[in-house]
Amino acid sequence: MIIRISQDVLCFIRNYYINITTLILATTLIQASLDYILLPKKEDFIFMNNFINESLQNMIKELSSDQQYILLKLSAANSITKLLSNTFLCGNILTMLHVLSTTDKNNQSFNIINIIQLAIPLFPKLLLLIFYTTLCIQLGLMIAIVPGILLAIIISLTPVMIITNNISIMEAIRLSIKVSCRNIHLTTPPILLWFLIKTILILICIHYFHSWVFVVKILINTANNISSVIILIYLYRLYMIIRTV
Repeated sequence: MIIRISQDVLCFIRNYYINITTLILATTLIQASLDYILLPKKEDFIFMNNFINESLQNMIKELSSDQQYILLKLSAANSITKLLSNTFLCGNILTMLHVLSTTDKNNQSFNIINIIQLAIPLFPKLLLLIFYTTLCIQLGLMIAIVPGILLAIIISLTPVMIITNNISIMEAIRLSIKVSCRNIHLTTPPILLWFLIKTILILICIHYFHSWVFVVKILINTANNISSVIILIYLYRLYMIIRTV
């Protein structure tokens, strides 16, 4: 089943790579713009070079009040950027998938503008969903790694169900937990791969954070967006197969 879905994902990407690439680049541009507006200046990051190998708790203790404010601003800017860009990318990719799966192939004459227009009404619900699920997953990862990963696996189908079934967030979460638990062997691999890619990107970011901050973030955001799109296409295709069985 995983091989079949993976083949479907590759086939979809091959057929609609222009639209997918455009959405990825648009999302990266949004992220770069928000980073430029919200992130502190590069000179403000100099003090962080001395704490690369320090734990977060020890680092915060040794920071001055101004440096703590810069760190807080950095964290807030990063969270806002991720929340808005993930909502944009998730909404548009899933909307495109939904339109393609529910529209006659002979009438699939749409462009990126049409996709965005169709996705805009879904952005508020997806924004709230991504904020809620990200918060829960991060709390799970802070308690222990396994609960956070397990939570990400069982609620992974939630955005797909919101788009396809047009249901509330809580109903989508409940249904996602039910379906994901029944098909845990199919939902686990992509989420584990997603966490692995995230970890690698974070390590790269930490290693090169003191230099070329803006350029490194653009490259990392692009790679992260590509992996997110692949995972979303996989999860959507998986749910379509599960629902028809």
